[in-house]
Amino acid sequence: MTKLDRRDFLKGCGVAAVAGGSSSRALAYFATPDLAPAVATDDTLVVVFLRGAMDGLSLLPPGASSPYRADYMAARSSTRIPTSGTGAALSLNGTSWALHPRATGLRNLFNQNRLAFIVGAGQGQPIPVIRSHFDAQANLEFGFGGGTGNNIGWLTRHLASGGLPAVVPLPATSLGNITASSLLGSSDAITMNSASDFRIDGFHWSWEEDDAGAGIVGAVSRMHALWNTNATQLEAAGVETLASLDLLRPINFGLYNATSNPGGYQPTGGADYSLSSNQDFGNQLRNVAQLIKTNLGMRVATVDLGGWDTHVGQGNPANTYDYFGNQVESLSKGLSAFYTDLASSASGNLMQKTSVIVVSEFGRRVQENGDGGTDHGYGNVMMALGGSVNGGQVYGTFPGLANANLYQGTDVAVTTDYRRIISEALIRRMANPNIYHVFPGYSGYTPMGIFQGTDLPPTSFDALFASGFD
Repeated sequence: MTKLDRRDFLKGCGVAAVAGGSSSRALAYFATPDLAPAVATDDTLVVVFLRGAMDGLSLLPPGASSPYRADYMAARSSTRIPTSGTGAALSLNGTSWALHPRATGLRNLFNQNRLAFIVGAGQGQPIPVIRSHFDAQANLEFGFGGGTGNNIGWLTRHLASGGLPAVVPLPATSLGNITASSLLGSSDAITMNSASDFRIDGFHWSWEEDDAGAGIVGAVSRMHALWNTNATQLEAAGVETLASLDLLRPINFGLYNATSNPGGYQPTGGADYSLSSNQDFGNQLRNVAQLIKTNLGMRVATVDLGGWDTHVGQGNPANTYDYFGNQVESLSKGLSAFYTDLASSASGNLMQKTSVIVVSEFGRRVQENGDGGTDHGYGNVMMALGGSVNGGQVYGTFPGLANANLYQGTDVAVTTDYRRIISEALIRRMANPNIYHVFPGYSGYTPMGIFQGTDLPPTSFDALFASGFD
């Protein structure tokens, strides 16, 4: 007989309830907090991380009339995005910027005033190792803006300081093979590579109870009966994981197919998540859209799109080989489908309550290298997408591409701290003013006007305890 103990159970689920320092609230049933420091909205924040350091100057190059165009052309030839002829960039109305020609979906969203770009964005306090992918990603996701972290993600601090209603079945989801570092330490996050894999079928055990009493549900229930008086966090996590599995099990996350999977998820509005080179990204966005539509209370989701470390053979749209263009097309088609799907939901325009922030750990150097690529840089482009985004604009102050204006003489300088952009979303869309707790060491926040919503005085969650809150 196959033996199933609680450690094997948790390993075999293919999904992790990430346990923090207290018992989990993450899954199907929660204890209501005694007090909530902020009144949560029913909005969802989706963070898309472009891992590998996306080249912002190739996604959003200076347009033909831009004062930065001459410096851009002097620094780049094999990776240059042209403004005329084959592979010409897409003009962005009302701006001196252009868009990679394979980002037609993003351009459409921009023209609909639902997508905004932020130039000169990044980590405001650079450190010597900021050009290391590992260190830069960790610093950004821990929310310290350049410095040392404590293995607690900024999204974890957001959820703990007012990002959740009192009772919510599925607070946070990290789509991918591992939990996003921004959610590390969270007891509210579920990690899954694909929602269709959110199950346990690997032990020669059936899910349901059979006549002999065998099955996952019965086995764990009997195990819990032995634990419930002195349950450890591990044991409690196992039971709560089962509760989440049971909650999501009736939902068919598979792709719709009239023959093989007629009950599968069918996007609305003609949304097409099919991508040219990265189907996983499209599928994960589709899963996020479906979870939002099921109204399980998801308030935070993270999705990764990797492959942006283009040291060699970056390509350009004027040539046959355009690796970077393949990446851009995946990003553009995926976000366009996601917006269309949620905006045309039978429940109404759910993009009015969904905000997407797109970020990468750093940008690329202005001067291309001798291998047809670009090396690690500093300042970059961020994006904000949503029905409550004041789009159709390019925000931020661009520092310029002349040598005298470059950071350390090589990189786009950072003029907008990425935490300022996220803080505006947390305050105006998520109604959480505790941004100085979410981002320790950050101060001086002022809104840029990217997101619609009500401004709340920014506070530190820690100050609430100092004033007697408990």
